[in-house]
Parts: sequence; C-alpha cells; structure tokens
Amino acid sequence: MNYIYDIILNFNQEYYPFYEWKKSDNIINIRKILCFKIKDQDYLDLKNNKIIISEDFINKIKNASSIYLDDDLHNNICLVTNGKEAMGLAFNDQGNLIQRSSIIFDEEQEIIEESHHQKITNLKFIKNIKVIPKHIGRLEKEKRTYLNKYLNNLNETTDSITIKYLYYEYYEKEPTTNSIKKELLNTLKQEWNNKLDRLYQLVLLLNKVH
Repeated sequence: MNYIYDIILNFNQEYYPFYEWKKSDNIINIRKILCFKIKDQDYLDLKNNKIIISEDFINKIKNASSIYLDDDLHNNICLVTNGKEAMGLAFNDQGNLIQRSSIIFDEEQEIIEESHHQKITNLKFIKNIKVIPKHIGRLEKEKRTYLNKYLNNLNETTDSITIKYLYYEYYEKEPTTNSIKKELLNTLKQEWNNKLDRLYQLVLLLNKVH
C-alpha cells in the first residue's frame, strides 16, 4: 500500500464511470488516501459484488485518509488498483462495502503508473456474494426507475384515464384488454428505445401538470 494525494472521488452505492457523474453528486476532494494493489479477481469482486471485508483491513484504512473539508462519513475509505484500473471504496465499521467511486481518467492513470512496482495486497473477504453486473448506463437506469415508480403508483380505477392515455401514446392504438397497466410495466423489461424515452418524457410532463 502507499498514499495517493490530491484526488477527487464521487462515492455512490453502485459504480458509475466518471463520465456519468452529476453536478448534484457529493464529489469530495481528498488530501491523501491509502491505495492498495490487488489481484484482478479481487478487483472485479469489489467492483460488482456484495462484499464484507476482514476487520484487519478496516483497521488499516480507518481514519487513514484526509479530506479537505472534514467529513467523518468517509473515514473508512481507500483506493484499489489491479494495475489496469483503479477505483475508490468506502466501508462501514462492520466491513460492508457500501459505496464505490470511479476516478477521473488522468488521476486514474497516475495511480496505475505508481502501482507498477507496488506489492500485491491479499484481501480476506468475510462475505463475497456474486452480483451479475447490469450493463446499462446511469441515466437509463434512473429513467426506468422513475417510470416504474410512476406506473406502479397509478390506481387502475381512479387513474384509468391517465393509464389509457399513456397506453395509447406508447402503442398508438386503443387498449383491448383490462390489464393495460401491467402491459405498460412489462415494456420496461425491453431494451431502452425511443418509444420508452418518449413515454418517460410524457410522464415527466404529466407530473409537472399535476
């Protein structure tokens, strides 16, 4: 392990590439932070899976970082790299991996270069539950979640006019069954397309009107 200085991190529950960061995210400026070089498989597990790491590791990183604006919500943080990629990690005191951060390209490259002569740290996972990554962008995921929540909150009796309107706008035909809300929800299982995007924009408009 070694220290990395002056780096920007953006912790989220899921890993988002830096080009998907938002201005509204809680981006923090790190003064110094520990960095560990680890095995390829450990890196992939940390990037995707539900992880609980050993108490020994938490003790190594606890309060070892320094943030320009003091924020004790991030007192168990570190960087990891496999010599090809790098990311930031945040754990709670029980060792649960709770947040991840990608790293701006230039800063990531510096970390990778500095890791070339670094010894590999062997990590001990208490739990490592496999999660199959969904290869969809952050914006698409947020749109799907928004649509799903809106449609589920519609009442098939009191909101029947709204449901029929959305159905017609999406399918460009009158509904022929009574399960039109279910049909609309099933559309969210498809790959994202222009019709779903138009439905999302329409729902945004309806929410503003109401």
